[in-house]
Amino acid sequence: MSQACFHCGDPIPIGLEIASDLQDARREFCCYGCQAIAEHICAANLGTYYDKRGEQNAVRLTDEDLAPFDLLNDPSLYQHYVYQEGTVHSMQLLICGITCSACAWLIEKHLAQQVGIESVHVNVSTRIASISWQKDQLSPKDLAELLADIGYHAQPYVPGERDQQQKQHKKQAIIRLGVAGVGMMQVMMSAIAMYAGDLQGMDDVYRQLLRSISFIFATPVVLYAGLPFYRGALRDLRTLHFTMDLPVSIGVLLAYVSSVVALFSQSGHVYFDSVTMFIFFLLLGRFLEAVARAYQTQSNDHAPLTAVKVKRDETLQTIALHQLQVGDIAQIDPGQSFPVDGILLSPHTSVDESSLTGEYQPVSKHKGDVIHAQTINIEQKVEFEVTHTGQNTRAAAISRITERALAEKPPVAIMADRVAHYFVIAVLVIAALTYIFWSFQGRSDAYWVMVSVLVVTCPCALSLATPVALTTATNALKQAGLLITRGHVIEALANTQHIVFDKTGTLTQGRFAIRHIEIINTHLSEDSILSMVAGLEQHSKHPIAQAFADIAPTPIEAIENLPSQGVCGTWLGQKLYFGNRTLLESLGLEIQHANIDGYTSLYLADADHVIARIDLCDALRPETQQVLTHLKQRGARLSLLTGDTLTSARAILPLELFDDVVTDCLPEQKWQWIRDQQQHNVLMVGDGLNDVPALAGATTSLAMQASSDLAKTHADAILLNDHLATLPKALASASKCRLIIKQNLIWAAGYNATLLPLAVAGLIPPWVAALGMALSSLLVVLNATRLTTV
Repeated sequence: MSQACFHCGDPIPIGLEIASDLQDARREFCCYGCQAIAEHICAANLGTYYDKRGEQNAVRLTDEDLAPFDLLNDPSLYQHYVYQEGTVHSMQLLICGITCSACAWLIEKHLAQQVGIESVHVNVSTRIASISWQKDQLSPKDLAELLADIGYHAQPYVPGERDQQQKQHKKQAIIRLGVAGVGMMQVMMSAIAMYAGDLQGMDDVYRQLLRSISFIFATPVVLYAGLPFYRGALRDLRTLHFTMDLPVSIGVLLAYVSSVVALFSQSGHVYFDSVTMFIFFLLLGRFLEAVARAYQTQSNDHAPLTAVKVKRDETLQTIALHQLQVGDIAQIDPGQSFPVDGILLSPHTSVDESSLTGEYQPVSKHKGDVIHAQTINIEQKVEFEVTHTGQNTRAAAISRITERALAEKPPVAIMADRVAHYFVIAVLVIAALTYIFWSFQGRSDAYWVMVSVLVVTCPCALSLATPVALTTATNALKQAGLLITRGHVIEALANTQHIVFDKTGTLTQGRFAIRHIEIINTHLSEDSILSMVAGLEQHSKHPIAQAFADIAPTPIEAIENLPSQGVCGTWLGQKLYFGNRTLLESLGLEIQHANIDGYTSLYLADADHVIARIDLCDALRPETQQVLTHLKQRGARLSLLTGDTLTSARAILPLELFDDVVTDCLPEQKWQWIRDQQQHNVLMVGDGLNDVPALAGATTSLAMQASSDLAKTHADAILLNDHLATLPKALASASKCRLIIKQNLIWAAGYNATLLPLAVAGLIPPWVAALGMALSSLLVVLNATRLTTV
């Protein structure tokens, strides 16, 4: 008979010798994978997993559990779920079994110690783990098995699928809640009859009958409805890291077992009514809490199509979404969402991009424009070429960044995670001491006093206080157009009193706008002059030409580009020129009109005369003045760092609103200036390559959506809608989030501190303790929903 593998229990093939010295003994394995996992479990001081593991406690994944991961062997599905960056692959997993922040801590600690894991972050509010690993060392299936080792089941997750998964979990929760509710009502009817019999007299045979009926209805409540608590408790015992499920399970099982003993021995009291009420209120609280959390974390994103029409082999075919490939020509009807990123091939349409930018005004798209996944086609049927699919789309990247930001915990959340674990241990000790004390005092209900202590002090609300508020605020800001990419941003924004701005592309639009027209030698109107210039510039891609792109062009022939000078063309047989002072000097034309400081002056001329002068400058964003004024009224210190000259800055910006103005600034000078301000909490807002050092050096950094990729990579948040007006709203929302976190923590700590003495004194029955704990957690979650609007 072959020996069994120390880790998985499978038979070891004859002739195979794979062994390690673990737990002071030689352990043999069926493969090198089991050997590696066992060695790391023991190295992480989790070796008690093997000591306490019995056949009834072994966590083994079934073929059904692993089926979703087996499907990832399909390359098209793999890229749909997994983001690939070189040898490092990343994906998100929806974790079943997370009940509080202690669970997230355990998952992060366990996975971080495995070979090949690059990073792991778990968001306790959404129950989503963001994991990166080395492709040649692990696979998604390995991740599922590693999680199963510590008692958690995982499912691959991508944006748009959470609703379906939540529906399944909600259905199971409703069934358990229904069983608990029906059982509780039936038991309560028997209990009321027994209480009445105690007052008026009742034969023992009828009392025993009522007890038996209570036992029949209470048993499915305890064994089925309470199953999630027991699974969590077993996991806690295997890992020696305790969550709220352990004291809850101890309380439930002790109460049930003692009642069963009293029933069959026909002595003592039965408390099936308290047990069923206890479980019902716990499940009700957890269910309402889950519904509230699902509401606050829900996204306005429109789920992508599950089937897509594409042109292949000169025919229109309908294929599954995961079969869509880069280069395919897809067709989308009005009202449908684009399932992937691409390039528009049709002449024109309007697109609702609110799911990505928070801007609800439809955006006009023309042939050649970029289309993003999860945006909605509004006007007409269009065709587009697929450029990115699966986890490589912009929408997936935003979701990935958001989950990473939510999983990165600020100091207050880390502290709460640590406190929750040790708090549970303290509760168990206090409960035991309470039972001993009241037993020596001769109190008959000492047992139930202990159960109340176990229940009333569960740190659910304390664990939820911070993550639920951060999750709500982060998702609300994303819907408003601000994408947070780092976990510390909300806390830092709440403390921000010094904001540093770049000029070009940040406070301005980063493109030329017409500011002034002076007619010099013509009877033509301003509109006619602008139309002639638009005709001359109609084929140019120069930034100056974009200032005239929206003006109807006059027909111009023989257009010619004049490098470093301008353009020329023929209109009604007459040669026209449009360009700078150098162009006019080459034509021998004299300029008698002075330029305006800070403006770029260009001239329209014919061979003999200067017809008009057009002054251009960088266009100020429409909301800039109002935003700066609002921030100033909030008491913020405002600074301007720009590489432009003081004259250029003064011509465009209201410099009187800034406390500091630094011009002619090189990138390293911006960085050095930011470093000198680090005694303050500095928020840097920029967009260009020259802002990257300053963005990286600031306490918190915000990049515009139109920023360079490098700037967005180094920024802590990205303004998806490019509207500066979102910044004051974000500051206000962050301050409100900080206040709500404080309220939640004060309430959670105050609740436990107040009710613990009452429970120890025997003044709170178990079912009241369960109701109080559920309502406490629910109140914390509902308080956080005040952050759903920005």
